Amino acid sequence: MNKARIQDLKELIAHESEGPVLSVFCRTDPRDPANSSETPAWSIALKNGLSAICASQNGDHDQSQAVKKLCSEAERRIAKVSASERGRSVALFLGGGGKLDSFTTFQIPVRNDYVTVDSGPVVWPMLDVIDRGQRTGLVLLSQDRIRLLEWSDGTTRDLEESTFDLELGDWHQYRGPARPQGTVGGGGVSNVSAYGDRVEAWRSRFLKEAAKAIAESANDLGFDRLVAAAEGELGAGFNEALPAEMRSRLATTVHLNLIDLSAAEAGAALDPHLRQAWRDSVAGTGATALARSQAGDRAVSGPDEVLLALGEGRVEHLICDPYLATEEDGLSEGSRQAIRDAGEASVQEAMVELALRTDARVSSASVEEVPALGEADGALALLRY
Repeated sequence: MNKARIQDLKELIAHESEGPVLSVFCRTDPRDPANSSETPAWSIALKNGLSAICASQNGDHDQSQAVKKLCSEAERRIAKVSASERGRSVALFLGGGGKLDSFTTFQIPVRNDYVTVDSGPVVWPMLDVIDRGQRTGLVLLSQDRIRLLEWSDGTTRDLEESTFDLELGDWHQYRGPARPQGTVGGGGVSNVSAYGDRVEAWRSRFLKEAAKAIAESANDLGFDRLVAAAEGELGAGFNEALPAEMRSRLATTVHLNLIDLSAAEAGAALDPHLRQAWRDSVAGTGATALARSQAGDRAVSGPDEVLLALGEGRVEHLICDPYLATEEDGLSEGSRQAIRDAGEASVQEAMVELALRTDARVSSASVEEVPALGEADGALALLRY
């Protein structure tokens, strides 16, 4: 996880604001075909969302005026931001009295354009982007080189001392004279075959040494996972050569040779595989959480049980569907108290903020991405104890 981003979010939800807080998320990704027109889709969604928020303010006059002022300021702020500053998505939080003002750019698009107003910032879309952008080591393999790159928050960069080369030294391919006709072979091998065997033995040793070095670097750098790109049998050999603990962090191996690409090009080529690796991982974790909860083994399912565990600080990993509305009426008093403690109107946002405050990992996912959520009313959690 990006610890700096998480700390920023903790400070954000702890921030005291006078009056309402406007939370705005724009999917500004220029790769999205809907954003290719003169008036991009995110701009239209922003205007419509802000208009809907203003139109919904039919209560207290002072609050209504405060919300309209925040909406006007949000539209002005985002409109003046350059395309490079917008990246692939932006998050803007504005609070009454000017005490809360936070603007963040991401290189991973938010799921949807989203505008809402509440008593505090609504942060689940931002935490969702952070979870999908977890720090990843990209391992690029060829027959004689291995490169380790860092991918985080949608950006790929080279690392110092990240290339491991297979050095042949003064070896060279020697072709000796052919055996005389009629000579019976005695089980020997040609110089060419001997050379080939020596190269393969050297490559095997090189792969093991490089895998060990990459595992050490990945641990030192705190990577959450690895993704490898290699042609042929290289990927399988690298997987086998990794130490067991690091092997569990190898999310996927892609059959591509990207060794000579720039960091940005390699990241772009692996982008769809990184997204799929996240979906596969969260779906697997959701299935595990559901199975454990049914067996009574350090996991719970359903909003009520999850909220109770969150209130006690026992959750290690929360998986929830933020779009699946949950009513408080069917919840226990303990869960309703946890929601009050979180200070949020939405049950899903309350779960997310309680998890954030207790250092639990949060994964937002739909029922389509994590089928187990469909059997758990949109909430699952692995427990610490």
